[in-house]
Amino acid sequence: MTGWLIYGEKDAVKNKGYIEFYEKEGQAMGISVELILREYLEIGVKNNSWFIRYKGEECQKPDFAVVRTIYPLLSKQLECLSIPVFNSTVIARICNDKALTYQTVAALGIPIVDTTFVENALVLQRYQRITEPTVIKTVEGHGGSQVFLALPKASPGEKDIYQDFREVETKEEEILKGIASSDCVMQPLITGRHQDLRVYVIGKDIVTAILRTSREGFRANYSLGGEIGVYELSGKERSVAEKIIRHFSFGMVGIDFLIGEDGELIFNEIEDVVGARMLYQCTDINLVRRYLEFICQKCKSKTS
Repeated sequence: MTGWLIYGEKDAVKNKGYIEFYEKEGQAMGISVELILREYLEIGVKNNSWFIRYKGEECQKPDFAVVRTIYPLLSKQLECLSIPVFNSTVIARICNDKALTYQTVAALGIPIVDTTFVENALVLQRYQRITEPTVIKTVEGHGGSQVFLALPKASPGEKDIYQDFREVETKEEEILKGIASSDCVMQPLITGRHQDLRVYVIGKDIVTAILRTSREGFRANYSLGGEIGVYELSGKERSVAEKIIRHFSFGMVGIDFLIGEDGELIFNEIEDVVGARMLYQCTDINLVRRYLEFICQKCKSKTS
């Protein structure tokens, strides 16, 4: 069995150890895992048929592809060529667009932060009209990037009621530069406990949950310096996560929740190309082997 592990070139350098882990675990399972760099892939249609080339050459189709780069069109091309893709195009399209994710999850009856969808051309206008601390996120941002805190302007001569947040406020020019041409979502700041929870999921199964606590600022991402630890989900919390899991056909994702003032879970986002550093930091779970086992099972069920 042969599988493609598709990365962008820069991310492949950054994740060299993780890629080698895939190759090693694949070899132990009789799977040849081949690193494919998206920059060297060509896709399109020729003679009314889909094609894919790698480094300018026609290539033999793999038995499956694990897409670790955000490129839903590529995922769809692979599916058109009857290559099983993990995560699927549907997951890649929805979960890499925060607005689409909120729009979809809103139907499930679980707590979500109030969210306004904002076209890029209207971001400045909406920013200038905010009346409360507001988190602005680009729809495609990941890992805590392109997340900004905007505060109402302080009135001259009056006490600044948001003084405690001024140190982490993002200035207007930085917001506009960071957003560039992206659409955004705007949400009221949820202070809560300065914690969030990532629930790792493979298929329909919860693997584990990791609690992240912010050391400073308003973002709890591990890559930005947050503290982490394994978290035991309560029955009620597990039920909330499972509502989302039942609705989607996941390969492997991370479902992220904010922790509210009373300890309640508030849905935040779903990570398609989910990172595993903090899971390996906190547990001895072999996430890659579990994922490859899941993929093998899925591929076999499609051919039987």
